[in-house]
Amino acid sequence: MQEDFEGEIRRDFFGRTAIITPSRAFRPHDFVPTKPTKKQDPSKCFFCPGNENLTPPEIDRTTLEGQSVWLNRVFPNKFPAVSENWAKAYGFHEVLVETPDHFKTLSDLSTKEIYFYLKMIQKRVLARSKNKKLKYPSVFKNEWEAAGASLEHTHTQLVFLPFVPDYVKIQQKVLSKNCPLCKIAKNKKFPQIYSSKNFWFLAPFVPKYKFETWILPKKHIASILDLNDELLKELAKILLIAIRTQDSYLGYPPYNILYHFAPYRVKNFHFHISLTPRIAKWAGLEHQTGVILNSASPNLVANEYKLNLKAEGIEDVW
Repeated sequence: MQEDFEGEIRRDFFGRTAIITPSRAFRPHDFVPTKPTKKQDPSKCFFCPGNENLTPPEIDRTTLEGQSVWLNRVFPNKFPAVSENWAKAYGFHEVLVETPDHFKTLSDLSTKEIYFYLKMIQKRVLARSKNKKLKYPSVFKNEWEAAGASLEHTHTQLVFLPFVPDYVKIQQKVLSKNCPLCKIAKNKKFPQIYSSKNFWFLAPFVPKYKFETWILPKKHIASILDLNDELLKELAKILLIAIRTQDSYLGYPPYNILYHFAPYRVKNFHFHISLTPRIAKWAGLEHQTGVILNSASPNLVANEYKLNLKAEGIEDVW
């Protein structure tokens, strides 16, 4: 249920500002977990098996032994944000299709499939790290049209940039010395939802979006490049728990997954993943000032998500 408390202006160590506002109009429990219907004929989908010739030439794929259809595949974006052929906007823009099944989203996949998805992200980020012109790997997912997806077959994008964005520079400065994310277990401002041996799933103190959540390693780990297979498998488990909880509780909302990795050749960083449901629109105040109005407090999010986890038979472990 929605908490009763006075509004509060909050600012976090990244410089994000939000006004947490109580609002009776916001009723989280009104969401019905019904997946949006995909309308496109898979036979005409650019990303479906059998239509590989409709995409630019393939860069990589994962195919499991004994399987005739690929598990995931990567190719250049046909409409890139940056290009190796553009002198004034150099870079690489890739698409990672996470599943051959047109009607599935990430929460429908198995832990094994999520592991191989993350393994492919790791592989592509590593491959581009060898290009000294590239400074930052931007990895993100837009799920459903309202979150920015132009095609309904689920996919992730990787944009390799020749510069480090300003917001990433802020993160780098904050997370390099006396890192606040390393102290997150003792910070009551970040209510925890779930914990595994090496990762936290929690609600940030200053959410940029309603029901925003974070996943982060408990240790000071800079990037997905620094995860061995054991840690990558554990990350796959907690990421799937987070996505399934979000989809179950919010009724398959449009959302983004933002992978905050260290810039290339930077080791002192604490990587984290943001899950940002797009269930509320920004209006004039947000666009004019950058200050976010949010009627769902982090405590509400954590409490409701934990109840949802318990209903699914998943208990917290801290």
